[in-house]
Amino acid sequence: MAIFVIVFIFAIYVSGANESYNKFIFLFIIISYTIEYGMTTGLAIASISSGVIILMDFAFGGGHKVNRFFEEDIALFVMFFLTAWTIGFYVRLEKSHIEYLIEHANIDGLTGAYNHRYFHEIIGKIWEESMEKKEALSLLMIDIDYFKKYNDTFGHKRGDELLRQVSAVFKKNLRKTDILCRYGGDEFCVILTDTDKEQATVIANHLRQAVSRHQYKGDKNLSNEGLTISVGVSTFNGELEDYNGFIENADIALYRAKFLRRNRVEVYSSVFNDIEEIDNMNADLLENLKPLKTLITVINSRDSYTFKHVDRVFKYCLLVADAFELSLEDKRMLLYAAYLHDLGKINVAKETLIENKKLTQQQWEELKQHPKDSEDMLRQIQGFEDVATIVLQHHEKYDGTGYPYGLRGEDINYLARILTVVDSFDAMTNLRPYQKTKTFEEALKEIKRCRGTHFDADIADKFIETINSL
Repeated sequence: MAIFVIVFIFAIYVSGANESYNKFIFLFIIISYTIEYGMTTGLAIASISSGVIILMDFAFGGGHKVNRFFEEDIALFVMFFLTAWTIGFYVRLEKSHIEYLIEHANIDGLTGAYNHRYFHEIIGKIWEESMEKKEALSLLMIDIDYFKKYNDTFGHKRGDELLRQVSAVFKKNLRKTDILCRYGGDEFCVILTDTDKEQATVIANHLRQAVSRHQYKGDKNLSNEGLTISVGVSTFNGELEDYNGFIENADIALYRAKFLRRNRVEVYSSVFNDIEEIDNMNADLLENLKPLKTLITVINSRDSYTFKHVDRVFKYCLLVADAFELSLEDKRMLLYAAYLHDLGKINVAKETLIENKKLTQQQWEELKQHPKDSEDMLRQIQGFEDVATIVLQHHEKYDGTGYPYGLRGEDINYLARILTVVDSFDAMTNLRPYQKTKTFEEALKEIKRCRGTHFDADIADKFIETINSL
C-alpha cells in the first residue's frame, strides 16, 4: 500500500504537481483497497490521498490569494471519501451476508444446533488449538433414549418437535463457550473447550437431569416412564493421534451408557487403563500385558466389532465380579480373560470376521479355532497361565455341546462359565449382520431358557439378577 501511494505521489508530481490532471489516480488505490480490506482502510487511504494533494496545492500554489487548484480539488476530496464510504458500505453488507449464509449453512434447520458438517470442521480446529496450548478438551456424545419408539408411537412430526424441545433444553443449560451440534438423527454432540473429565461429567449429568425434568407430550409412554438421555464423555488424554479417536472414545462411552440400561453418563476409559487401576501393584504382569495390548489394537484395525465387543464384555465382567463377590485374585483373572478372550481372532481371516451373512462351514471351523489360538499366545507369557485356561474354555457349554473340547459341567473352569454367560449376552444384544439383535429382556429370557444346558444354572440366575438390578 505504501509503495502504491509513493508511486502515485511521484506520478502526480512529475505530471505537474498541484496543476496535474492525474490526481484522480488515487481513486484506483482507494477502490481496490476498500474492496479488499473494507471501509476503514478505504477512508484512511482517502484521507492520506487528500492530505497529499492539499500539501501539493499549498506548496506549489505560488502564494496567490485565491488558490484555484485547491478549490477544484475540494470536489475531488469529496469524491475520494464518498467512493471509500459507498464501496466500503457495500463490502460490509456483502461480508455480513456471506457470514449470514455461512452461519445458516452450518446450522441444522430442525433443532437450531450446529450440523454434522460443521461439527467435523470445528472440532478439528479446536483439537489442534487444545494440543498447541495444552488445554483440556472434552466431548459429550448424547443419545435420546427410546426415541425410535416415540417416533413410531406419535409420528415423525411429533418426533421433530421433541428434537426441537430437547435441543432448546440443551442450549438453556450449556455455557456460552460450549458448542452444541446435532450429530445425526437423535444424537447430539457438545464440544467443551478448556474442560477436564470431572467438569465434563458434572455438565453431562446436569444436562441429563434437565432433560428428565422437562415435560414432553406423551413422554409417559416411553420405556423409562419419561424422556431420558444417555451420555458418553470423552476427554483428551494426550495419547490420541487425532480427533477421530477422540470422537470414537465418546461413542464407545455412549454405547456403554446405552447398554447399561440408558439414562446414565459413562466416561470413556480404555480397558487397559481399567486393568491398571485394578492391578496397579502387579507391575510385572502389566508390563507383560503390553505386547498383548498391541495385538488387541491390530484386531481393532481389522474388525472394530470385536474390539468394542471386548470392551463391553470387560465392563459387564467388572459388574459381575462384584455381584458374584469374587475374590480379588478371581476378579483379576476374570477381567484379564474378558480383555483377552478374543485374542486368537488375529489369526482369523478378515473376510470371516466381517462377513455380512451366515458363515460357511469352513469359515465356522476357522472361527472355532480362536479359543485355542488365544490360549497358545497367553501360555507363552509368564503370569497368564490361569487366564489362558479361562480363555480356552469360554465357548464350552454346560451340557458338553461347546468347543473346542466339549467339556461339561464342573469340568469347565468356574470363571470360564461366568465369561460364557457374559460373552453370549453381549453377542445377543449387539448387531451382527447374520443374526437379529435381541433386546436386554429377550437376551435374558434366552439365558434363562438355556440355564442348565448352555449355561451353569446358578451363574445364569445370578447374572440375570445382576442385569435386572442395573
